[in-house]
Amino acid sequence: METFAVTVFPVAKPDEWRAWVDSIASGDRADAHRQMMRRLGIKREHIRHQASPAGDVMVLVWEGVGQDRAPELLADLVQNPQSEHERYIATHVIPDLHGADPTAGPPPMVQNVATIET
Repeated sequence: METFAVTVFPVAKPDEWRAWVDSIASGDRADAHRQMMRRLGIKREHIRHQASPAGDVMVLVWEGVGQDRAPELLADLVQNPQSEHERYIATHVIPDLHGADPTAGPPPMVQNVATIET
């Protein structure tokens, strides 16, 4: 089975957040974002958006990273950014676009409740 991690973040500013995602997927921040992914050991990143009555959320899936390592990697990204791109994520994207406090620590672990196969 492939190793992956899932994290859910609120999306406080959906339009600005979408522009950010476009910039890291294929825009002016794409190269810097891929360098960050390589540094963290992420093979592939899936970014999903889900609107709900409780507010918009981003579901982030990192392939190549175990779920147990995701909080550590996110904390390192915020506390020890290695590039301008990583500093921008820590000081703008997380607090402004996601509305999350980067000093509050990493998101809680996702607990596997069941694995069901056919």
